[in-house]
Amino acid sequence: MDAAYLDLRSSNLFVEIFKETMPLLIAAWLLVAYHRKRINILDMLLYAFATEAYTVMMIGPTFNASFFVALYLTIEQGHQVLTGRLRIRREYLLLLLFPLISQMLVMMVGQLYQDPFSLSGSSAAYFFRPVYFYLKNYLPMFAIGSRILQERDSISFEGMLRTMKKIALYSAGVGVLQLFVQAVLHNDVLGELLGLQQRYMLEQINGPLGVRIQAFFAEPKVFCAFVSLTIPVFLRDRNYKSAFWVFLMAVQTSSQTFWINMLSAAIVFMLLQPIRLVRFKALASLGVIVCIFLSIASAKDVLMQYYLKNRNQPISRMLLERSLSRYDTQYWQPNNQVLGIPLQRDMELPVVDFLRDHPYLLWTGYGPGNSTFIPGHYFSGQLRYMQQLEGVGGHNLNMRWFYILAEFGLFGLLLFFLLLTRADRQLPPFQRNYLVYVVVCFFFSQIDLFLLMTAMLCQPAPEEEEAGQPLLIGEQ
Repeated sequence: MDAAYLDLRSSNLFVEIFKETMPLLIAAWLLVAYHRKRINILDMLLYAFATEAYTVMMIGPTFNASFFVALYLTIEQGHQVLTGRLRIRREYLLLLLFPLISQMLVMMVGQLYQDPFSLSGSSAAYFFRPVYFYLKNYLPMFAIGSRILQERDSISFEGMLRTMKKIALYSAGVGVLQLFVQAVLHNDVLGELLGLQQRYMLEQINGPLGVRIQAFFAEPKVFCAFVSLTIPVFLRDRNYKSAFWVFLMAVQTSSQTFWINMLSAAIVFMLLQPIRLVRFKALASLGVIVCIFLSIASAKDVLMQYYLKNRNQPISRMLLERSLSRYDTQYWQPNNQVLGIPLQRDMELPVVDFLRDHPYLLWTGYGPGNSTFIPGHYFSGQLRYMQQLEGVGGHNLNMRWFYILAEFGLFGLLLFFLLLTRADRQLPPFQRNYLVYVVVCFFFSQIDLFLLMTAMLCQPAPEEEEAGQPLLIGEQ
């Protein structure tokens, strides 16, 4: 097992067996409930997403309940297409084939202009890696979007929000159990059974109570991102106690992403509330956030001095300790700021440095799944360094719009932005604003599924669409 995955596995054999069995049991239960019509497609996807703490690590860290549910939907949709029960509209073949087109462009650039990659071992990996990316990551999202559109008459935006609120409340309860087990009982085995990872049980690097809770979500930052998507809904429905309750649990994740998302909510739902155009409002919101980051970057020295004077105060530690550490260049040396945003040195910064050295890739991206072949020296001093040298695994990014830019280039970024921000003109104001909010949060959080679901529920109704703008997949 790679060193990067050691903290995802338990040293207790029985705990590890339990954790690796759970994804299959959860996926099986969800699929049975779905076929018996006890839950709908959105419920199934949300429940699977909320249990990603349990993974089949003997295969890989991303083989969780969501993977198996998505695999089923991909096979089911593929079978319907092959048997003629469904047909792919011609206009959307570009979207289905886009990764292939992107990879061909990257290969042409590498052959005709400059090859930016470092290939270790067999060169066959260079050809098979994009195929793996397409089958495991891209095609399942395409199938999920297709299935949501097929069931659009039986699902609703408000129904999705009700399920999300329910999951948030139950997850907050699980978070309390995790706090109790870790802070009071100091029982690591029970904590792992409840979904905690070993690296989030170390008091010196974690939250106010010595543990970063994650409920049953994949990571604390994923849990807090989910909670941040529910708080505006609780407030709209005047469930103030519930909003405060889940807010407190999100604070225990010690994630800066949560505060950024809360700032985004204030900008979208309050500051820019009068703006109706989805795309313009999303871009304007991101512009405001960038201005705020630039202001913070210019005042970082003052903030650092304030923190050093008040470092023993819980509020200062909670809000400033981890945030200001990302601006610190005295210890880490390299400047990691882009537009005032401090990039993670083990996540986005190596990719930014790679693209700075090869700016022509901004047009095409480095290709789907090709992060494996970024030269290892960009990851020097990072945990992924040896894996990158050996050409093992892939490099994921939390900032998802930037992830699309890196993988597919500017043309891909524009294509996906236009597709995912199409909105029915008759949408209620809150639903329209919520789509903008998810689009903005997608810049900082790994919430691919929520953007896809929200975008599909906000698409213009079939009878209102213009000719030449049909649904993704339609029945024959």
